[in-house]
Amino acid sequence: MATAITSVALHWADILVLITYFGIVIGFGIWSSCKNRGSVGGYFLAGRSMTFLPVGASLFASNIGSGHFIGLAGSGANNGIGAATFELNATYVLMILGWIFLPVYIKADVFTMPEFLKKRFGGDRIRFYLTILALLLSVFTKISVDLYSGAIFLNQALGWNIYVSVISLVLLAAIFTIGGGLSAVIWTDFIQTIIMILSAFILMIICYTKVGGIQLIKELYPYAVADTALFSNSTCGIPPEDFFSLIRPLDSVDGPPWVGIVGMTLLSVWYWCSDQVIVQRALAAKNVTHARAGCIVASSLKFLSIFIMVIPGMVARILFQDKIGCATPESCKQICDNEASCTDIAYPIIVIELMPNGLRGLMLACMIAALMSSLTSIFNSSSTIFTIDIWQRFRPKAPQWELLIVGRIFTLVLVGISILWIPIISAAQGGKLFDYIQSVTSFLAPPICSIYVLAIFWKRINEEGAFWGLICGLVIGLIRFIWEYSYSVPPCLLAATDRRPEAIKFHFLYFALLLFTLTCLVAVIVSLLTRPIPEQCLHGLNFFDLDNPIEPTPIPTKPGLWHKADTAFEDKHIRSESSVHRLSRVQSAAAIRRFGLFYPDPSNKSIKYYSKIALAWICGVEHQGEDNGDARFSQTMPPLARENLFWKRICNINAVLILAFASFLWAFFTDYRIDKMFKNT
Repeated sequence: MATAITSVALHWADILVLITYFGIVIGFGIWSSCKNRGSVGGYFLAGRSMTFLPVGASLFASNIGSGHFIGLAGSGANNGIGAATFELNATYVLMILGWIFLPVYIKADVFTMPEFLKKRFGGDRIRFYLTILALLLSVFTKISVDLYSGAIFLNQALGWNIYVSVISLVLLAAIFTIGGGLSAVIWTDFIQTIIMILSAFILMIICYTKVGGIQLIKELYPYAVADTALFSNSTCGIPPEDFFSLIRPLDSVDGPPWVGIVGMTLLSVWYWCSDQVIVQRALAAKNVTHARAGCIVASSLKFLSIFIMVIPGMVARILFQDKIGCATPESCKQICDNEASCTDIAYPIIVIELMPNGLRGLMLACMIAALMSSLTSIFNSSSTIFTIDIWQRFRPKAPQWELLIVGRIFTLVLVGISILWIPIISAAQGGKLFDYIQSVTSFLAPPICSIYVLAIFWKRINEEGAFWGLICGLVIGLIRFIWEYSYSVPPCLLAATDRRPEAIKFHFLYFALLLFTLTCLVAVIVSLLTRPIPEQCLHGLNFFDLDNPIEPTPIPTKPGLWHKADTAFEDKHIRSESSVHRLSRVQSAAAIRRFGLFYPDPSNKSIKYYSKIALAWICGVEHQGEDNGDARFSQTMPPLARENLFWKRICNINAVLILAFASFLWAFFTDYRIDKMFKNT
């Protein structure tokens, strides 16, 4: 019978590697914290001065958290390379971000995604709705998943107490975010991406060497069956027949069905093209060329996921089939304390069993890097959304020092919520972490994706249509979410006792496609039945209108509880609103640089004076003149028209090469037998 995994004591070489790692990362954090700290643009968008390499590395590191290492390797151990479809799909969508969505965002000159929708539709209810939803998603899906997966690794690999280790990591991540803003986050991500790829590559080579290469992996994986599965007279614990195919049959439950790839693309568009965590990194680039090149770098790194995460998970099942391939609730409970499955411990077990001293510490540093990269990104982006989209709603004339302090305090609040959420994560563990992430996203993300797509490509959609489309999509998604998780999924051997309705078994990727379509229909119908947005208010806010040099007129907001967009105004009102808006922007710019209210009088150097100076340094508030700060920040991003033609062509050529290589991988890892496309045999 399989036995529980035992922890391995750290060798002195492992400890040395960990100390070196933390020294490098902390050093980079301190260095980058001294740059771009004293303005809102510097703290939240790194002064828009980042080059393509750190931008691309940060895009990759923000996406590849510890949940990816645990989830992708676990999916590979469970059903083969099917989960890699999400990774390959992302390479296409990153090109969509760089060449379609990002130019519109840069043209709109926005900090956050809800701010873009405010400019595009007017009113405050959509922006406020998306802000609250984004914060909830950050806390209860992104942070919770990262903490849970990190806890799995630390607990299984080292036997550390889950709560002490995870709390320490969360606090360390918060220190980087609070201290230096997005500049510190991006440069920290850059170093940690190098560590992740290096250590994962070493483990990949060890895995391939142990088995004998990809061809032998393909031959041995179907026979990686635990003894408990062989003696159970059932198909539980048996790898699927199409384990080496990216495209699965329509009724597949072991991987994404091929029609579901459309729904998968919708989830990817939401994540890569409208999620604050991701888009904020691209907006930090010094110009659109560097932003696009960063997308190319991130796409190139995404190709590695299948080889350094998914396939090593398959190797783990081959080498440790009795542990990872457990088929009965009793054996799984004994091995990993989870009756459903033990495939999510695939990555920790190969680190424990295969990595030598020193390299084991490097791998631990890799997992810490993945967890910290994801958490620092989420903390910074969530504080940006709260400060810009919520705090300024109630404090529109707040000075810059106040915005910076609020952003850091809110990061501390997120840390507290994350720590309180740890017991819930530990109690709610499941057998397929990666499927859990994608299913929850399928219930909440498609409505948001549909509105962004319509906003970018269709001028006729208005605030009424977008709002009611979002509301309808949210209601339908929440019904499915609550309905699905009100039932528990029994272990494989107890499938006969499954009492879930058939509607709940409707694949989540199919549901994502259906929900996207319904949201679009509601948004289009309501928009056509209501007053359109005046043309003057849409200049440059549409993909087909990027060359328009005219600044869009802000759409006024109706008074009242709902804060709707007011599109029923005449040209005269438009001109007056435009004048008022320009004046308010000048006044806001002056107010946001008003440091004198915070800095004490230097002629009176009392204890109060030195206390305020110390607080200003901790919060990153620098005493700048009227012409510095955000005025300087606004000049660092040149217009789209100034894009260098030579480098534009280089980016375009590389984008085509990326798409071609992604298509090759799709073709290489696909079973083309027609009967396999429509049914499971």
